[in-house]
This record gives sequence, C-alpha cells and structure tokens, in this order.
Amino acid sequence: MSATSPNEYPTVAPPPSIISDSLTNLGLTTDTLYYGLKFKATSAPLSGLLNRLRKKQSDMDLDIACALYSEGCDLIDLVWFKALRDKSAAVRHQGDSLNGKDRGQQALFDGPLNPEQIEIRLNRLPRSVAHIALILTSYHGQSLREVEAGTVRLSDDEGHHAFSINLTSLPDKCNAMWVAHLRREVDEWHLTVQNLALETKDMPEISTFIATELARSLPTVVHFK
Repeated sequence: MSATSPNEYPTVAPPPSIISDSLTNLGLTTDTLYYGLKFKATSAPLSGLLNRLRKKQSDMDLDIACALYSEGCDLIDLVWFKALRDKSAAVRHQGDSLNGKDRGQQALFDGPLNPEQIEIRLNRLPRSVAHIALILTSYHGQSLREVEAGTVRLSDDEGHHAFSINLTSLPDKCNAMWVAHLRREVDEWHLTVQNLALETKDMPEISTFIATELARSLPTVVHFK
C-alpha cells in the first residue's frame, strides 16, 4: 500500500475489507508505529435506563489501549490511560483526551494531530511480546457511532498508513471494539484488522477475552504415540 498524504487514509468500514498482511506489504516501512484516535467533540445520551429517562447527556470520552501478550497468549502488559507505558517503555500512551478537543486548536478533528495516540516501538519490544491488541472504548458507555465524526488508525512515523476506521459506521450500541491485532512472525510483524464489537468496556475483561480468542486461533499441536 502506497503512502498517502497526512489527511488521506484508506478507510475500513463494517463489514471491513479483509486486511491481513505483513506491515511491509501494507506499506509501513519503519519500526515506529502510531495508533491514533481523532474524534469531533460530541455530547451524547448516557447509557442506562435511568439516564435515558432523565435524558442525561455527557461529552463523549473515547479511549485507545494496547494489550501485550506472550506467544502463549498470556497478558504481559496493558497500556491505557491508567498505565501510560509498558514495563519496557516501548509502548507509550501520549496522553488521554477527555473529549476530543482538549489538546488545543491543532488537535481538533480537522487538524493534523491525533488528540490521543499510542507510540509503538517494535524494535524495542522484548522478545517475550508476540501479540499486540489495539483496542477502542467509550468511557461513559455511549455507542461509538454516536460521535459526530471520528477515526481510529494505524500509521508509521514516515506517514505511511495501514488503515483508518470511520467510527460513525460502526454497529449500533457498540461501546468497545477490538480494532486490530499485531502478531510477531520470524522477522516481521503481521497486521490483521479485527473490527470486532465487544460486549464490555471494562479493560481487564476485554484483555482476558482477547487472550482467550488469541489462544483459540493458535494452531493445534497433535502428539502421536
């Protein structure tokens, strides 16, 4: 996939085009990746029957996270707004945006910067990390598609982009999503866009669910007597 200009992204919308390939084949040519989130400041109804009856609303607060797993799919580390770096400091959350507009004028939705971004330095990751899950959640539980405009995407530090997902086209009532999966191969990383709606926005529960799903996808080893 060729490089695009800073504000042009190949878009994945449910049901997504199948994206599952090496980072090199997808056009990401460096060892530093940026998992970024941009969204327009939006007030939306809060979830829950009582909130709906009272017509309560709140600014949407969307969050991105990375869960790091071993080859055996055990959770090694979790990088999110409560833990901004993994133990090796190879994965760094660059700060939580509470409403999409609190990073200044340059970080607004139409600007060139991501209000929320996680830097992933693949060459600094310990060999024990074999899987990286990219996650998106809605802190107050509002549906992700309620946002007036928003995208989540993956790029490298030279401006090459692997994908961008339009949040307004996500399934209704989806307040959390397993966005994508990075898998370490022999001498390369492989990306699969999951685009999978989750049934909880609780990060520990999400990380456990993904660990289970990753383990299910591992090849079965048959032992013969």
